[in-house]
Amino acid sequence: MFPDGFFKPAYAYKNEKSIAKKIFVVRLKRLKKSDAVKNPFNAVAEKMKPLFSAFEAYVRSQVLRFEPEVRDAARDCISPKGKFLRPMLVFASAHAGKFDKHKIINRASIVELTHLSTLIHDDVIDMADMRRGCMTAGKKYGARTAILLGDAMFANTIMLALEERDFEMSSRVADAVKTICEGEIRQTLKKSFENVTRRRYYNIVYGKTAVLFELSCWLGASCSGLGKEWILAASEAGKQLGIAYQIYDDVCDWFMSEADAGKTLGTDIASGKQTFPLILLLEKLSPRESAKLAENLTSVNPLDVAAKMRELGVPQECAREFYRRIGLAEKSISSFEKESEMLAEFCGAMRSLNIG
Repeated sequence: MFPDGFFKPAYAYKNEKSIAKKIFVVRLKRLKKSDAVKNPFNAVAEKMKPLFSAFEAYVRSQVLRFEPEVRDAARDCISPKGKFLRPMLVFASAHAGKFDKHKIINRASIVELTHLSTLIHDDVIDMADMRRGCMTAGKKYGARTAILLGDAMFANTIMLALEERDFEMSSRVADAVKTICEGEIRQTLKKSFENVTRRRYYNIVYGKTAVLFELSCWLGASCSGLGKEWILAASEAGKQLGIAYQIYDDVCDWFMSEADAGKTLGTDIASGKQTFPLILLLEKLSPRESAKLAENLTSVNPLDVAAKMRELGVPQECAREFYRRIGLAEKSISSFEKESEMLAEFCGAMRSLNIG
């Protein structure tokens, strides 16, 4: 049974942003206090340092493609450095082959700018204040400007793709952008009282996250000269790694402190999203309890929900699925010893993430 105070009256939660900040920032920090999270991908990136140096300069130069009045806002979104996982996948998938440097840098920039565009939109939808340790575009410029900025950045990525004059590549980039937007729409349109099945979750996650990981590996492998079989294997690895990373991100939203994550946390439950930890919890509860929680998702005490997850072993089950997906990625590239060297190291870095 749920403890007293698990559900609170709706009037107590009129301001969802306030809930996310006050409950998660204050309370979840008590659950986990640590120094800044170490980035296990740094060692992988270091082995491709010349490519990353050129890539970062090229991405920053994209600001100049915007009109002068828009450049400051675009720079605010492009300048804060993330982990650069998607560009890293582009480089790793091409690493063992012979590739054109400008082409690979351009392709890495396409996936990073596409990712940045999705973050701008996500932060507006989730009413997030912080991203990569900085104020979000939505917070600084308002939702209306932020949405338009994200749209402009999406358009810029399509322009970069078209400049290669490669119809298949351009089509894949455009299709990935469409799939990403549809993935977020599908999650947003879901009725709050309906339980999301694992199968539906994986379909949504493919659209939200995995499709861009998959595209990143395809973009790298397809210009490496290493053959069609490697392109297929690398793409499959990217898809599985994308699903694994979204599970990790979902777990972070419940159990990591905001200071460690470098972004606003608690936005998933505040907006009624059923992410992987919550889906597992709903599976473990009785039908009556599960229905009640799903129906009252935005008016629950998140700290009590997190405690219930811990009690029922949800973090451990999330970790098992996280590692299973990495294993599927590793299996898909296992017969390509030479070609997969850097992509295998990326998988190893994924395994080093602290998922609980």
